[in-house]
Order: sequence, then C-alpha cells, then structure tokens
Amino acid sequence: MRFLRLCWFHLKLYATDQYFLWLTISSTVSLFLVQYVLAYTTHNLADTSLWLRSGIFGLWSSATTATGCIGFQRYQGTLPYILNNQLDDRLSLLALILPASCFGLLSFPISYFLAIIFGVGHNNFDLRMVGLIFLFWLAAYVMDVLIAVSFILTVNAIVYEELILIPLLLLSGLFGYPKELIGVLQLFQWLIPISAPMKAILSGNQFNFGAGIFSLLLWGIIGWKLATVILRKAKVSGTEGMM
Repeated sequence: MRFLRLCWFHLKLYATDQYFLWLTISSTVSLFLVQYVLAYTTHNLADTSLWLRSGIFGLWSSATTATGCIGFQRYQGTLPYILNNQLDDRLSLLALILPASCFGLLSFPISYFLAIIFGVGHNNFDLRMVGLIFLFWLAAYVMDVLIAVSFILTVNAIVYEELILIPLLLLSGLFGYPKELIGVLQLFQWLIPISAPMKAILSGNQFNFGAGIFSLLLWGIIGWKLATVILRKAKVSGTEGMM
C-alpha cells in the first residue's frame, strides 16, 4: 500500500506540470493529423490503425520522459529525499518513473475522440484492444525503468529523450518494415517489449505471447539488476547529490 500511495503522490505531481500534459496531447494530435491528411488524399479513411498508431505514439512520447524524471528531481534537490524512505530504494525509483507511462494512457482516448470527430475508422475498440493497450503500457513501463536507470548518473539525461523516442518506435514496427528486412527486423519482437503488443494492436493478429514475455523479463531483470548496482554506487560515492 505504501508503494501505491507513493505512486499516486508522484502521479499528482507529474500531472501538475503543463509540459507533460501538452506533450502527450501534441504528440498524439500531430501524428493523427499527419496520418489523416495522408489517408484523406489516398481515400483510406476507413483505416482503423490510424487512431491506434497515434495513441501508441502519444503514450511512448510520454513514457520517454522517464529518462529525464530522475535528473529533474536531482536538479530540484528532492531526489535524496525521494529515495531515502522506508521503501526499498529500487521501489522508490519505480514509483518515481511510473507516472510517465501512466500519463501517456491519455493518448488513446484523445486519439479515439479525434477519430470520431474526423470520421476515421474506429470500430475496432473492444475488450481485446483494451487488454493489448494495457500490455503495451506495461511494456513501455518496463522499458522506462531500464532506460531511466541507464541515465541516472548523467545530468543531461533529458537531452537523450528524443534519441530514444523515434528509433525504438521504428525498430518496433510502428510504421511497418521494408519488405526486404521483414524477416530480420521481426526479431526485435523478442528484444523490444513494446514490439509484440504494438504489432498485435495494429495488425489485429494474435499477441505473440512468447516474444512478449521474453522481452519483458529480459528488460525487467536487466533494469532491476542495473538499478541495484547504480543506486549502490551513487550512494556510496555521493554522485549527483544522491547521498
């Protein structure tokens, strides 16, 4: 319960920052409008993947802000107090990172609402899709942990957000793969957690359970181990004010 209360506390703080709110909205709306123009010119407004692709992009755009969350708290001088509590330091870190992906869930209702307004195909929203969106959110969160922890010792972590955002989406297949590289790039389903649920969401095919679980465990275990090592090192050395 203490962990959930801490998550709720960080989520409320996260929601008060206008940057995070408008990032989610602008990312979702901008990609939706670009796709809408293309679909309109090609007479393909029935494409139901249009609003889903926009929702995916918006959620991941929000999730990547986890890269700079730790650095932002360190800059404010609050990171030592966030970590030094009755919870395990790693759990405190998980609670700090969680709002980035949670806030991104707003992108799907925003995109769905736009699909209704603009008359774009949106009749593929059902309980199965809700489950796949949840799996995508979970995958994004697990990736957040490893990515954020990887940059915990650098003061310029927020600079790397854009370097992470687009490449991982492209490798995961958000806009499809070139025919010549489909066989090779599909291997990323086993290496990038968001790839398997993303493919199931956009294609309507069954979720690749094996690839999804393997990639989640891979990133989760590495992230947990890396957090253990880095947090111990940072506290011992006093790196970046984390004593």
